[in-house]
Amino acid sequence: MTKPAYNFDDPEFVARYVEKGPPAFTPGHSGLLQMTGVLLAERAPEDGHMLIVGAGGGLDTRALARFAPGWRFTGVDPAAKMLDLARVVLGDAINPRVDLIEGGVEAAPEGPFDGATLILVLGLIPDDGSKLRTLQDIRRRLKPGAAFVLVDRCDDADSPDFDRNIDRYIAYATASGVDPDTLGNARASHRANKAMATAARDEALLKKAGFSGVHTFYFAMNWQGWVAYA
Repeated sequence: MTKPAYNFDDPEFVARYVEKGPPAFTPGHSGLLQMTGVLLAERAPEDGHMLIVGAGGGLDTRALARFAPGWRFTGVDPAAKMLDLARVVLGDAINPRVDLIEGGVEAAPEGPFDGATLILVLGLIPDDGSKLRTLQDIRRRLKPGAAFVLVDRCDDADSPDFDRNIDRYIAYATASGVDPDTLGNARASHRANKAMATAARDEALLKKAGFSGVHTFYFAMNWQGWVAYA
């Protein structure tokens, strides 16, 4: 009998996602989320309300909830199954502090929020005006001066380094213990992804969306992270 692709009652499935999902593909994932908490806390109160865009899976929200026990969270994600997984990952202790909503940022309440994140998501959004609208929609939901953390995988399909960058991406995940089938899917998905942008483009979009004080705080292979302010 074939196991379902999403079996949230299976502790092994949840453990695989927590260990071999984003942490296995993103260098320094745990430290990245801790830095995110530090940067948000510089501008947010102890009882702050945070907006998590791309909250499916729950890893970002869980890390920030542990970092700041007084924070509340509203998370949005268009993938219902990933929100189901997030509820399992967050567990009974954290779920009461989190409101998860199916949809993009446009589905989120108007706020204003004390901080926001968009982690490992922007590279999946087409650069046809959709990236900019996403960033603008986040900014207008933030209190003036609130911190926003963006982390993205940046690359240029027309660059002569593109194939090398994919090889390194896969090599890191291989060293992290990711299984061959997942690696093959990841390679194919990365090569087919036409929505990725360069770091310079992401920075330009942040500024065009009205964010100020854009500062790089994280750089690992082709992953890059910025903090900016509404």
